[in-house]
Amino acid sequence: MTAAFLALTVLSLIGSFLAAGASCESATGMTLPADDWVTIAATVYSESGPGAYGAGLAGHYAFAELGLWSEADTDRAHADRIGVALGLGRALAPYTRLEIQAPDGRAVIAEKRDIGMGGTPIDGRQRAIDLWTSTRIALGLSADWSGLVRVRAPAGGVLATEAAQPAQGQAAAATSAGECALGTVPVSEAAQRIVAVARSQLGVGERPPGSNCTPYGPCEAWCALFATWVWRRAGIQVPSLGFSGAIYEWALRHAHVYPPSASPRAGWAVLFGSGPADPSTSLHVGIVEGVFANDEIAVINGNFANSVMRTGPCHPAEAQLAGVGGCEEPGPIYAYAAPE
Repeated sequence: MTAAFLALTVLSLIGSFLAAGASCESATGMTLPADDWVTIAATVYSESGPGAYGAGLAGHYAFAELGLWSEADTDRAHADRIGVALGLGRALAPYTRLEIQAPDGRAVIAEKRDIGMGGTPIDGRQRAIDLWTSTRIALGLSADWSGLVRVRAPAGGVLATEAAQPAQGQAAAATSAGECALGTVPVSEAAQRIVAVARSQLGVGERPPGSNCTPYGPCEAWCALFATWVWRRAGIQVPSLGFSGAIYEWALRHAHVYPPSASPRAGWAVLFGSGPADPSTSLHVGIVEGVFANDEIAVINGNFANSVMRTGPCHPAEAQLAGVGGCEEPGPIYAYAAPE
């Protein structure tokens, strides 16, 4: 679904879904007719790996929002046409949930976790979304299905959309994407640097796969090596630490440690398990990429499926859960470590 030539577009989309604050552009709500379904054309796809935002597709009801093409548009790689096919004036924001109903009446709530170029119309309607495997199966559709579905906002009739930007300004938006973290809570300058460094590593994996060999340290379990590598690249004076519990201990002595009930901030390390004592209790660590207005978080993880991968958004209390709403982490959050 996502090809190399979409990289700039993906950065622009992420950059436009930024925090509401003095230097951040806010996402907007778009209202569909109250309680009404809208009929759109859809197809299916089964690509493995992460979607457009670095988040996994497996274990989620996911869909890709496609691009609007017109007969006069001969350049189908126009970035301003990617992921705006629902015709709401702008693209849906990443992870926006949409209720989708199949022709036989079966329905599922799925998240926008991908984008795509689109294709020829179906039954006279522009193709608007691609349904990923889990969504297709839940709706009882075949692997080669295409046709019409009905969609609506799952609650309240309001869908989050990207902030408006002129098409020619998308490259500039990608350049300035580090001004705020993904989410809707303003962040500090240090957090901006941390998030920018972490994002730059999305997709980096072990070479060879399964070896634990990465650019972040010796060939060993490397989630903590990644987290401290990111902090150091962002200017935090922290040593390279190979154990997630050691990050807790370092922050306890040199910065700040917060309980799982705290309100997290972008750039913090989030620790999973039951405590920092040893590898059987401190299972994993990631970097909080952003915090949303509904208190959900997105996390950038090293050593997640042998690569750097984004998980979420999810509520912190559901971080260990799989499927829609969870972050698929190896355990609950036991603490946050702030880098300063």
